[in-house]
Amino acid sequence: MQKFSYNALDRQGESHYGEMEAMSEQAVLDRLVKQGLMPVEVSRGGPSLLAALNKPLFEGNRLSNKKLLDFTRNLSTLVGAGLSLERSLVTMNSMGNDKRLKGIVETLLGEIREGASLATAMKAQQRVFTGFYISMVSAGEASGTLDVVLSRLTTYLERRVEIQEKVSSALVYPALLLMMVAVTMVLLITVVLPQFRPIFEQAGDKLPLATKLVMGFGDFMHDHGLLVLLGLIGLVVLTVALLRQEKYSMMLHRFLLKIPLLGGLLRKGEFARFHRMLGTLLQNGIPLTSAFVIARDGIANLYIFDHLGKVITRLREGGSLSTEYGKAAFVPAIARELTRVGEDTGRLDEMLLKTADILEEDVKNLTDRLMALLVPLLTLGMGLIIAGMIAAVMLGILSINEIAY
Repeated sequence: MQKFSYNALDRQGESHYGEMEAMSEQAVLDRLVKQGLMPVEVSRGGPSLLAALNKPLFEGNRLSNKKLLDFTRNLSTLVGAGLSLERSLVTMNSMGNDKRLKGIVETLLGEIREGASLATAMKAQQRVFTGFYISMVSAGEASGTLDVVLSRLTTYLERRVEIQEKVSSALVYPALLLMMVAVTMVLLITVVLPQFRPIFEQAGDKLPLATKLVMGFGDFMHDHGLLVLLGLIGLVVLTVALLRQEKYSMMLHRFLLKIPLLGGLLRKGEFARFHRMLGTLLQNGIPLTSAFVIARDGIANLYIFDHLGKVITRLREGGSLSTEYGKAAFVPAIARELTRVGEDTGRLDEMLLKTADILEEDVKNLTDRLMALLVPLLTLGMGLIIAGMIAAVMLGILSINEIAY
């Protein structure tokens, strides 16, 4: 399999950029056409810097975890109630209001009416359904337990959405605080400081250094503020484009794992997700090596993703997962030990899911502690900055009074 990057247009004329693994360029073209896209460009390898710059900053092709959860829960409920797959999809299509979801359901329905299985229909929409999701559905169809598999997928997605929403909620207050501080600083620089300029100009070089620095900063932002803003926007766009290239993403992801507290949080989060996917796949009868390959695709950190690729090779050669974990410093200790217990007792799937539960709880507790620490630090830091600017102005006023007398 080789990696190809592509640019294609949908029926509305919107561009879709992405990457796809296939045997040949023609296979990529065929798959894009089957997805209802018109290929514009297909090239071997990852995207170039120019292609990365042309991509939108935020991809809109993949469903959010919340919408995927709604889709899975509804389908699980209908299939579990005894409805056929086709009738379940028809019912979902009639009761849905989200245009994106309705389009996905209609595409799946069309494929199934032509004789395709649900997993095969989902493969044509790989930007929507992950390899893990498709493999689970495929195992459920093969074993005649699609309702059970959909129920397990619902549970998995519920846990994932719960953690995601908890982290997002925890970040709301710090984000609002930073925004309010930024607004306050802009008001100080653009409204307050200019009011004192005529007074400070009379003092000349006798102003305190702090006042001179604040006034100088105000002058610089007044004269070059737009240029600074454009420069920051350009820096953000360039950074995003660079991070879409594997080389730079790998460097960043490796660095993030070395940051105290944050690195531990990232490792636990990655292995919680990885073990839950791996354990769920094993419960559905998928062999360890195949399940490992599928679950590995859910790893977001490229450094961990790359190293787990080496583990797959050794597993295929007959190695044990716990032994390979013991060679990797980035694997959480609890993951190593419970994996060893699972292999020794023949209950690897249960131990993997138990590890996921423990790591998810650790992530939740660590996130709570970090937010409890971050909020007062941000409040104190931002308060000191604003207080420093106000103090500099007040020192200037006091110095002028001293000069007058």
